[in-house]
Amino acid sequence: MVDFKDDQKCFVCGKGNPAGLQLEFRGKASSPEVEAEVVFPTHLQGWQDTVHGGLLATVLDEIMIKAATAIGIRCVTAELTVKYKKPTATGVAYFLSGQVLATHGRIITAESRICDASGQIHAQATGKLFKIT
Repeated sequence: MVDFKDDQKCFVCGKGNPAGLQLEFRGKASSPEVEAEVVFPTHLQGWQDTVHGGLLATVLDEIMIKAATAIGIRCVTAELTVKYKKPTATGVAYFLSGQVLATHGRIITAESRICDASGQIHAQATGKLFKIT
């Protein structure tokens, strides 16, 4: 098996990646959720002023991994399903949240979402994660 190491160059959270988003994840008070805030710069757009859907999938995936890490599970993504609800604008602050739903042997199921300041969901994901340790 591959030995997965964190060299701080992750595009989403790596502090050693000057081109990355450098998101900071934190536990959510009185909840099993992990959360983060993200502002997508214009160089990550698809259509004008609209975040590329692949970037939404990326951060939704990452926060599910961080939710598993928060409860002591190291894992990688095995399957990701994303539902896009509303266009997401560049240059605007959004809130990410994710949580582990269940564990079954080496498979973890999780969910995540990205919401605007009013709480409207712009995209949500479900995933199956695979334990690596």
